[in-house]
Amino acid sequence: MNSVPPRQRIDRFFLLSGLWVALHVSAFTTAKAYSTPAVAVWTLATTLSYAFLYLLPALLPGYLLHRALQRRGDSVAAARLLAGALIGLTGAVQVLLFADRVIYGMYGFHINGFVIDLVFSPGGIASLGASRSTELTAAAIAAALLVLQAATYYWATRRGNHRPELATRRSPRARWLLLALLSLAIGERVAYGYSAAVNYQPILFASERYPFYLPTTFRRLAARLGIAAPADGGEGVHLKQGRLSYPLVPLHVEPPQRPPNIVWLVAESLRFDLLDRQIMPELWAFSEQSLRLEQHYSGGNATQMGIFSMFYGLYGNYWFPLIKANRSPLLMDVLQQQNYQFSLHTSQSFTYPPFDKTVFLRMNPADMHALSSGPEPWERDRQNIDDIMQFIDRRDPQRPFMTYMFFEGTHANYTFPPDSVIARPYLEDFNYLAADFAGQMAQIKNRYLNAAHHVDRQIGRLLAHLRERKLLDNTIVIVLGDHGEEFMERSSRWGHAAEFNRYQTSTPAVLWIPGEPARVVRGMTSHLDIPPTLMARLGVRNPPADYAQGQDLLAPDFHRSYAVAADWHRIAYIGEKYRIAFPVNAAGVVRQEVLDSDDRPVEDGEAAKNQIRPEMVEMMNNLTRFSRPSS
Repeated sequence: MNSVPPRQRIDRFFLLSGLWVALHVSAFTTAKAYSTPAVAVWTLATTLSYAFLYLLPALLPGYLLHRALQRRGDSVAAARLLAGALIGLTGAVQVLLFADRVIYGMYGFHINGFVIDLVFSPGGIASLGASRSTELTAAAIAAALLVLQAATYYWATRRGNHRPELATRRSPRARWLLLALLSLAIGERVAYGYSAAVNYQPILFASERYPFYLPTTFRRLAARLGIAAPADGGEGVHLKQGRLSYPLVPLHVEPPQRPPNIVWLVAESLRFDLLDRQIMPELWAFSEQSLRLEQHYSGGNATQMGIFSMFYGLYGNYWFPLIKANRSPLLMDVLQQQNYQFSLHTSQSFTYPPFDKTVFLRMNPADMHALSSGPEPWERDRQNIDDIMQFIDRRDPQRPFMTYMFFEGTHANYTFPPDSVIARPYLEDFNYLAADFAGQMAQIKNRYLNAAHHVDRQIGRLLAHLRERKLLDNTIVIVLGDHGEEFMERSSRWGHAAEFNRYQTSTPAVLWIPGEPARVVRGMTSHLDIPPTLMARLGVRNPPADYAQGQDLLAPDFHRSYAVAADWHRIAYIGEKYRIAFPVNAAGVVRQEVLDSDDRPVEDGEAAKNQIRPEMVEMMNNLTRFSRPSS
């Protein structure tokens, strides 16, 4: 490769690359996308037009670089630079599409703000818990895609070298190709717009499988043409956040003479049915002496909203204005005002999700201890418990203390030592990219059970230490999961962050509050209720509605008719009969998911929403309750 290839050969390379990308994009589609001739034509048009749209980040700089190098004159260095740039750019497109396909297959969403935040936040990639074999497989696939693009470039730019006239022949094919792609793009736009107007679901649902799909709607034009839109148009929630007003009024606090110590334990992905005599015997025995909440829900289906909701007592959508305003939880503010000692521990990281900028914003960094690398997560969990017990022994006994622990062992890929195995057979090497999820799900779940058993042992060690030091008489102990974990019981998904069914949102909840009799609460409770419960024990006299969207669990009139959970772009109503997820600030036509109490799809979603209309109105009002119009 001694000279810069002519334009015609670069055209050929991009045409072939576009076909490779189209083949890649076709892997996003399913058999339903070809169920009828109309949907099949739309799918083919969208696949081809979007394939070249995805290639634009490589096309534009590639052509500009080619033009610049041609003007400077041929040289070996210029030819190599062009080859490296075009192979790298098109290879990056292929790698990103592959990554998006894996993410969509696991979680049901494409690369979005949540994923970008994960990639660029310190500790984000490590939080995935991928095994070494997963990392090696991902590297091998990325390398293979780059090799594919390199081979394509070599073939496209070398083919015809023995016939020089082919290198300079002018051809109208590129223009015709551009015209064809433009026609396909316009056609699929019109078809989608019509489908949005009449809520034709096969095309609307098929569009969800394309990364960065841009919905086009023309409801007003459709109405003028006499095309009637159905009553259930699938609109989401559109919020305009104003000035933050948190709390609504200043807090009135009368500190107790002897503030209680607080031991706050949270396990990653710990779902409700793990609180079991065989799986978690230590926590089960402790729950028999405590307040056990049997229908408890997280405020989210992932760590970010789960932890946020249990400290702030607010809906997950408040994460964004609160982090923007640099506002810590009022609960943590009150603890600092009452001169608490802190020892905050995690076996992951405080930087992803960025709890160092929210929940623990005003904490002394010297009190925050993250073991995010090195040994296996189960070993880090054990070391953190050792450190917490040392802190308890060395603290100032004249001051109250608060310690927090986030267990990572129950996060995929679920780690544990040999002596914690209670479920066999289990998958020895859990490779996210090579696993047969449908065929090996039982073995994957057994890893999870073994990991939970080890976390239970660590909880038991800490509880025994508190008993030995006679601290339980004045120590509140809270044990929660940040969210749940699904093993394809109710959907085609494994893990969390994809759905709002009970398996992904419901967690164990055990509260030891000195002086409170042991009892089982079978009604619905939420992470949002934790801050008001603690604030009342810390002498806060305001009603919870002044600073939270939860309630005091120990109040005589406590009753919760529904829970609320959120993720990056949705919020969900979780009631006794229905679970309904609403997209928040989503563009275009969006889908509302309506499930029954057993997490099965409801045929008449509009009728279900009509039955809970007052609760929905209350929930929608709460979405902006702690904000005021900007002046």
